[in-house]
Amino acid sequence: MNRKNFIATLGMIAGGSLAGFGRNAVNLSYPALFSATQTEDEIWKLVRQEFSFPEGYVYLNTGGIGSVPRHVRSLVSDAWFQLESNPTPGHDLNRWNALKKDVAILMGQGVDESEIALVSSATEGINIVLNGLPLQKGDEVITSLHEHPALNIPLLNNAKKRGIVIRTFEPDRVRGLNNVQLIDDLITKKTKLIFISHRTTTTGQLFPVREIGVLAKSKNILFALDGAQAPGSMLIDVKDWNVDFYTFSSHKWVLAPRRTGVLYVSKEKMDIISPVTAGAYSDNGYNLKEGTLEFQKTAQKFEYGTQNELLYFGFHASLDFINSIGIEKIRKHNEELSERFYNELKKLDRCEILSPDERVYRSSMITFRIKDKQLNDVTSAMSKDNLRVRPVGEANLNGVRISFHVCNDENDLDRALESIKKILKG
Repeated sequence: MNRKNFIATLGMIAGGSLAGFGRNAVNLSYPALFSATQTEDEIWKLVRQEFSFPEGYVYLNTGGIGSVPRHVRSLVSDAWFQLESNPTPGHDLNRWNALKKDVAILMGQGVDESEIALVSSATEGINIVLNGLPLQKGDEVITSLHEHPALNIPLLNNAKKRGIVIRTFEPDRVRGLNNVQLIDDLITKKTKLIFISHRTTTTGQLFPVREIGVLAKSKNILFALDGAQAPGSMLIDVKDWNVDFYTFSSHKWVLAPRRTGVLYVSKEKMDIISPVTAGAYSDNGYNLKEGTLEFQKTAQKFEYGTQNELLYFGFHASLDFINSIGIEKIRKHNEELSERFYNELKKLDRCEILSPDERVYRSSMITFRIKDKQLNDVTSAMSKDNLRVRPVGEANLNGVRISFHVCNDENDLDRALESIKKILKG
């Protein structure tokens, strides 16, 4: 199906419009009504046609990197040609801010576009928070032992450079709500920040973020989330969760181009973080001769210099793609697959599930291990079966992670199970 016809059909899922990209580009729009003749299966088939995997190849690692939909790649390609045909300095602030408005909606009720900075990745967002806060020697930061290097390394860097103290807990994967108590037990008078994943990269565990947010607020402690594994696959509500800082890479579940991401900073905490890297667009005016500098009073103060706006146009198109399907519809689709996978794994001897026991704290990422096999042996065997999965060596788990997203269906799930059973027999 060509791009024009796909966009017209996709619009029938939930409605909306895709703006053309590049200066003076022609807008593309599509109908906003469901087609009464289309079934759910037909809609998902159309969605899966947007991904360019080789025949017979099963991609199960969206938790690592998402595959950019075909129509997004095509639009970005067209925009690149247009931008380079008439190069201009700076970037299109109207489109830039339009993306921020839609990201603010993604982040939940009450979020304002002024609280959104467009950054290169969750890693950059994490560094802005940790390096920009006035943390001093002896100040304590609480985190889990199941974090991604994107958080671990900046924490250790701050410990080395500024002398902060990192206090850690092993996540409770049996009783999810107990993680609130585990955090509470670590809090002292020196605790300044709780910084954990929204859902972990290791096992896909969802933390009870609302309850942790209540705890942090009651103790006057800052609360930050590494959201790399959540937006685009589930609904977000940072205000309801009392989150001060939330950052994510959009190249995972939002299926956007690499090196695009988001940092949310609540209005109430905007003034306590100083920009780590500053440049044009960070400031609200300066005078070198007089030695004066005023930063933007919004999250724009964390943005700087020449931007590759092309990537962010692609981000916006991918966000439109996700929204046109519907995030709650996506969550349901993904977790129907992951729950069936989870239940089938439970039937297999020697197969140990590492993802949470409680349904409410599981997600569309399931991690398992085979008791007498090394993870590299398992991933290698699955790779030979044309399956792309993710080894999980973090926290000494020796596990294998399966991620289900909109590009996957029951056939992919069955292929994964067949491969695992073959390994068990071998």
